[in-house]
Amino acid sequence: MSEPPSPPASPPASPLGARSRAIAAGGYSRPLPGFVECGDTFVIELLPGEPAGALLVALVDGLGHGSEAGIAAQAAARTVLGHRELPPDEILRHCDQQLRPTRGAAMAVLRLEADGRGEFCGIGNVEVQSLAGRPAGLFCLPGIVGHSVRTLRTMPFTMQSGDIYCLHTDGVSGRGNLRGFLPGAPRTVARSIVDACGRAHDDATAVVLGYGAGAKLPADAGGDGDGAPPADAAGDRDRDARSGPRPVTGRAGQRD
Repeated sequence: MSEPPSPPASPPASPLGARSRAIAAGGYSRPLPGFVECGDTFVIELLPGEPAGALLVALVDGLGHGSEAGIAAQAAARTVLGHRELPPDEILRHCDQQLRPTRGAAMAVLRLEADGRGEFCGIGNVEVQSLAGRPAGLFCLPGIVGHSVRTLRTMPFTMQSGDIYCLHTDGVSGRGNLRGFLPGAPRTVARSIVDACGRAHDDATAVVLGYGAGAKLPADAGGDGDGAPPADAAGDRDRDARSGPRPVTGRAGQRD
């Protein structure tokens, strides 16, 4: 039997969000109350391209909680970044192989082009809700990445100007009116959703993604771009960024 990978080092500190001319995204993740290690994580990356790049978003919920769930989640994040150029279903296929020595995870991978066209693929208990505009119409198939993936289905979609999505793990209750957390910077909205709707018995993560959202998802006045103060590994890593193609991985943390 192969041994699970050793716990990864903390990812480099960088703002947890992305912003291009049309696309804005940000996220927030926190562990099960009372725990330090989080079994959830997320990836947000602006991909280079001409005339404008695409946005890659991945949301990962390692099975259970604590260190073993965190090992699975971080292994998935590394795999996503290592295969970022591939379509979402192919990224998930690689994750399914790499997570076999771990507990496994629920996962969703979304790629959004600058013209609003996109592709989505997901397995397990990750939800996609519309916060503004048209319904998202995206859902995950049953299974566990790393253990029981039978089918990978790519779902094409198109976001129109003003559409805003929220991707969240099952540690966030989607029964309330999540639209009520707008307006705000993407990471601010994501954190408000996690703080208000996060379940007390689980890790919780939300990523907010907008296309041409304008005033509903304004830039974070507290530090949008390269001038944003870096987050340390123990603090919350939930900021937005305007600049550059850069990989961003979310790790848990709370700062009151």
